[in-house]
Amino acid sequence: MPRTCAICGKGYSKTIKRSHSMRASIKRLLPNLQWTKYEGKRVKACTACIKTMAKRAAKAAA
Repeated sequence: MPRTCAICGKGYSKTIKRSHSMRASIKRLLPNLQWTKYEGKRVKACTACIKTMAKRAAKAAA
């Protein structure tokens, strides 16, 4: 399974990591993916989407 969010499609991004001597290397920043239920299926979703789903569910219940 790819390291992407099943809901929003967020994947990795790249940044430049620098050491004390300013040597550059590329670092991959991965999204914080968690297993959760979405529309009856178990999927990997980023925590931002999980929080948004919780907010929408609370707003709909109120």
